[in-house]
Amino acid sequence: MCRGRPLIWSIVFCWLFVWGISAQTLTEEEALARMRVEHPQVRVLHYTVRESEADARERRLLTNPTVSYTREDAGLNVEDFVLVTQELPVQGRSRLLAEVANQAVTVAEARAADDLLAFETRVRLVFTDLLLAQERKETLERGVLALGRLVDVLRVREEEGEGSRFDRLRAEGEVAEIETDVETVAIDRLTAQVRLASFFTPGTEPAGLTAIGRLTNNKTIPALDSLVTQAFARRSDYRALTLREKQWVTEQRAAERLRLPNLAVTAGLKRASGPRAHASGYVLTATVGVPLLNRGQEQVARAEAARGRTNAERQALGTHIESDVRVERATASRYRKLANSYRVGSVDRAAELTEVATAAYEEGEYGILEVLDAHRVRLRSELRLLELSAAARRAAIELDRAIGGQTTP
Repeated sequence: MCRGRPLIWSIVFCWLFVWGISAQTLTEEEALARMRVEHPQVRVLHYTVRESEADARERRLLTNPTVSYTREDAGLNVEDFVLVTQELPVQGRSRLLAEVANQAVTVAEARAADDLLAFETRVRLVFTDLLLAQERKETLERGVLALGRLVDVLRVREEEGEGSRFDRLRAEGEVAEIETDVETVAIDRLTAQVRLASFFTPGTEPAGLTAIGRLTNNKTIPALDSLVTQAFARRSDYRALTLREKQWVTEQRAAERLRLPNLAVTAGLKRASGPRAHASGYVLTATVGVPLLNRGQEQVARAEAARGRTNAERQALGTHIESDVRVERATASRYRKLANSYRVGSVDRAAELTEVATAAYEEGEYGILEVLDAHRVRLRSELRLLELSAAARRAAIELDRAIGGQTTP
């Protein structure tokens, strides 16, 4: 037997090692941090901003010069020209267009931040689902253990002739019902694990994911006026529209510069050859574009219309933000109050009811149905409290989304 112990300990060690690798316990903050690093959609947002930055750098560049070679042959005379033409930014549009490009980058960053917040909200809601499924499973398993102990007592009493077979069968039937609920909750837990794993590296094993934390959150909810102020200051989608409106103002200024003439300079060398002599010299030409047909009037009109549209969108979003914050704050506050009052008014009383029914049954005052009913009421109240706590947590998450981040007092 002593020779087999090293093999047994090796098997146990390997099992613990594999289990430790597969089991992945995560807090909400750790799940969010892991999502930001591993999920491809976050990289999509990052590269979208980089595209805007590349566009901005491109718009700062001057127009490339053109090089031409011309040969003129008339009779006995031949002339060769090598010319370079460069358009000069005398209108001031290049500077304004570069400013527009920089503003486009800030708009892209704000939109990416808004998309990331929506993504984080989805992760937090899925994490809440997993946390709820875990706590529901633990609560149901405690109920099975409590009734299992009662079944053991009833079985002993039946064998000693002090209890009835009906009492034992009725209690065993109640245990079977709760065990079915445990299996149902296990399905909900697996579903939440799969959904949470979808936010991580493709191929992440969902069965090992375990949420760490509590459904309850006692953080103070600030006043409505404070939350509305935070929302307008922190909402990335609102900031994106504000920046976009400023961008259209700059676009309009750049379009107005089309009313000014543009200038191009051509310089180069000339070589003339004849039957008796050869000569070389230089060529210098200034070309002025006269804005007769296109004075930028349509571009200005488009920029004015776009600015008006963006301003209207910003005002509409502002109205929506205010109402959204009001609704989410009221929902979070009421669910939290409801969960707290339910804990005092129902859960605590249900626990006391179970103790009273058990003591009365042992004294012969109550039957098994009253005891089972007390256990059923207690279990139902504990599960109901979990649902209310999860609803309060989801409402708090939606409130964070409504104000553009974590609430601060």
